[in-house]
Amino acid sequence: MRIHLCPWVPCVLRATLQVLLSFGAIGYIPASASSEMALIPAGSFQMGSDKGRPNETPVHQVSLDAFYIDKYEITNADYREFVLANPRWRKPAVKVRDYLSHWTGNEFPVGMDRYPVTYVTHEAAQAYCEWRGKRLPTEAEWEKAARGGQLGQLYPWGNQVDPDAANYDSRDVRRGGLKNMQRYLKPVDHFPPNDYTLYNMGGNVAEWCADNYLPRYRRNDVNQRTLPPKGPFVVRGGSWFDSVFDLRCAARVHALSGAYYHIGFRCAKSKN
Repeated sequence: MRIHLCPWVPCVLRATLQVLLSFGAIGYIPASASSEMALIPAGSFQMGSDKGRPNETPVHQVSLDAFYIDKYEITNADYREFVLANPRWRKPAVKVRDYLSHWTGNEFPVGMDRYPVTYVTHEAAQAYCEWRGKRLPTEAEWEKAARGGQLGQLYPWGNQVDPDAANYDSRDVRRGGLKNMQRYLKPVDHFPPNDYTLYNMGGNVAEWCADNYLPRYRRNDVNQRTLPPKGPFVVRGGSWFDSVFDLRCAARVHALSGAYYHIGFRCAKSKN
């Protein structure tokens, strides 16, 4: 016996699913923890720089176990899955100035699904990563990943300034709002990857790291999470409006946990 379904049944099912998601009755099943991630091999590397800012010194050797890190910055579409499954992280529920500033409710701007999410706090980034079965990368992990396995490499893409390798230096449009963000921000796979197949380790959006910020490195100190829970936290990679100097692998800046137009994140995961 052949069963005929009314043509509107699939639409009803999709609508019902969307309602359940919006109320948090069910959640999305997160993707595999290692999907769209690159494996960074165990080993040592030289962290920091003696030719940059004082907070990049001293250059010191750091040994890390193997770990995974996301190939791409977390997108608006990724983050929407998270907020639909976790009502406490939806825009109206988070009482932080500018959180998801350019979103309308649970919806990001049309056409920006593959753009990196911005205006997310450090706590929100941590919560997203945990929901995915991951975590934020440590500062040492982030720098090793950015260097792409190349000794002393200046930028994630090489040693020369290259406007085709990243977007940067748009400070004049900082206050232009969504229109300028759509003009100068790029999809997470827009520029070529580095030698670890990681995209936008320099430029596009700067990225939260797990560590609290200290003005200078402590020798042999890999994990610097020692300060108050609001930070300041390490931010790496530079963004679409920063100077190219801030896109260097060793460049370090910091911010208190808050929602900023130029800061996004990616996740990491220990191999074992």
